[in-house]
Amino acid sequence: MEENIKKNEGSAKKAALSIKNLNKSLGRRQILHDISFDAYEGEVFGFLGPNGAGKTTTIKLITGLLNIDEGNIEIGGYSLKKNYEKALGSIGGIVENPEMYKHLTGMENLKQYARMRDNITNERIEEVVKIVGLSNRINEKIKRYSLGMRQRLGVAQALLHRPRLLLLDEPTNGLDPAGIKELRDILKKLAHEENICVLVSSHLMSEMELMCDRVGIINNGKMVGVYTVEEMIRESSGDNAEYIYNVDNTEKVSALLGNAEYRISDENYIEVTFSGDDTEEKLAELNRKLIENGVKLYTVSPKEKKKLEDVFIEITQSGGVQIG
Repeated sequence: MEENIKKNEGSAKKAALSIKNLNKSLGRRQILHDISFDAYEGEVFGFLGPNGAGKTTTIKLITGLLNIDEGNIEIGGYSLKKNYEKALGSIGGIVENPEMYKHLTGMENLKQYARMRDNITNERIEEVVKIVGLSNRINEKIKRYSLGMRQRLGVAQALLHRPRLLLLDEPTNGLDPAGIKELRDILKKLAHEENICVLVSSHLMSEMELMCDRVGIINNGKMVGVYTVEEMIRESSGDNAEYIYNVDNTEKVSALLGNAEYRISDENYIEVTFSGDDTEEKLAELNRKLIENGVKLYTVSPKEKKKLEDVFIEITQSGGVQIG
């Protein structure tokens, strides 16, 4: 697919993660093909792709769990090849469910972790506890925590050393709707108010649409592109507006539509597509014409707009969306 969707170049933003011409093979199979993208401070960046696309391999390379074959990864301005410790020191991360000492309290867990890092003060511990909204439960034992609370404590732990990049792989797995919303709000606040780059890999497209500022899509080991969520959905839908008509005679309606695009979806329902900027005028004119020609018009409602999931499927399964 050609990258016809406008990219957010982020020229005024500082890259917390910069990946350039990344290639990786496992055995004789090449998993990643010349991957390049930047993720910036102050944004929630969604890393999306179908199973087997190369997401996990990329994440393992970012976190130093796999060696780079070709290309470069910079985290917080430090090259993973040339300055490994400082690059990894700029990352905080959670992969699925964070592991905790369940017989200890939340505060004791954070202090245990703080001992493994330099210069983490009690004030910093209190600060991250407040950020994730656990101040009233931090002195309870982990075994009493819900999964959502443990996930928030994991985020607090990952933030202790002030990382530039917070990397989360499937962070909402197993959470109920309330827990998902709590975590989403925390991550957006971290990005937009604390100026951290939050990189999230997830298969929950509806959640990514609500959470992310931009998304990067990988498919078959190749980077399809990086887009803002709004532009991706809007531009893939084009300027067309679709309305669903509930009428008594769809055949009669279709005969009155002239060159307008339509689809009969049910005995009494017909979907009509209006193109151009004067949608309201065209809508009013068609309604007038139907009534004048004796069509019983029960309801007219706009068709639900495309969602990130729809566009993602188009891009990864149908050869991409044609824009412009």
